[in-house]
Amino acid sequence: MRWLRNLFSRTDSATPDAARASAEASPATAAPAEPLGWVSHQRVSSEGPVAIAVDLALEGRAPLPDRPRLVRIRYRLKVARSDGLPEANEAEALARVEDLLGAALAPAGAVYAGRATAAGRREHLFYLAEGAEVGPALDPLAPQLADYALEVQAEEDAGWEAYRLELFPTPRTLRWLLDRRAVEGLTRRGDAVSVARPVDHQASFPSAEAREAFAAEAAAQGFEPVARRDDGPPPNGFGVDLRRDDPVALRHLHGVTWGLAELAGRHGGAYDGWESGATRAG
Repeated sequence: MRWLRNLFSRTDSATPDAARASAEASPATAAPAEPLGWVSHQRVSSEGPVAIAVDLALEGRAPLPDRPRLVRIRYRLKVARSDGLPEANEAEALARVEDLLGAALAPAGAVYAGRATAAGRREHLFYLAEGAEVGPALDPLAPQLADYALEVQAEEDAGWEAYRLELFPTPRTLRWLLDRRAVEGLTRRGDAVSVARPVDHQASFPSAEAREAFAAEAAAQGFEPVARRDDGPPPNGFGVDLRRDDPVALRHLHGVTWGLAELAGRHGGAYDGWESGATRAG
C-alpha cells in the first residue's frame, strides 16, 4: 500500500508548477546564494503531522530520466510520541538506519530524495535505474537493523510525482524556507533585522497588462515600482521591481512576501524574490 501517498490524499499538495514558481525566488543580497539543499518541514495529514526531510537541490533536475524506479523503504518507529512522531531518544538510531540504507543502495546508483515520518512510521524514498537490484543490497543489513522490520515497495515513477507531491514543500512553506534562509544570512552578518530599510521585490508576468495591473495594486499598498523589464525568459517575460521600506524580521518579512506572491498569482504571474542591503543598529 502506498502509505505516504495515502496520507496526502485529502490534503492540499504543491503542484509542480506552483512549487517551481516559488523556488525561483532570489535570496537577499547579504545572504548566501547556494541552493537550499536538504530542508526539514512539516505538513498535516489525515493521520496527524508529517515530518519531512527533502533534498530541494533535486528539484531543478527532476525527473532524472535514468532513474524512473521509485523504491520506498518503510518501517515502524520503536516508540512514537502521541502525535506519531519519534521520541528524541530514538533520533540517533534513526539516523543510523538512514546512513545504512543510503550506503547500501549507493552502489546501485540510488538517488535519495527524502523521507517522511508520521503515525509511528518512517518511509525513505529512493530513485533507481530500471532493473536495479534492491533486495540483495538490503539483505546484509538485517543483523544491524534488528529493531526495525523493513518493508520494501518498488513502483514506476518516471515523472518523480512522489518527490514533488509527497516530499516537496507547499508553495507557502517553500516561501517561508527561502525567507528564513535570507534573514538568517543577514542576521549572521550582524544586521538589525527589526530596523526598516528599503526592500526590493521582483515579480514577473506573461504580459505587460498583467504586470501593470499587479503594479497598480501593489502601489496602493505602498510599493513603488522602480524598474520594469520586457526581456525575461518565458513564460513570464514582463518583470517589475518594487520597493518599500520594511523591517526584515522573519515573520513580518514573510507576511510581506507571501502577500505579494498571492497578488502576483492572481494576475497570472510569479513572485521571484526580494533583496536588501544590511542595516546596522545605531
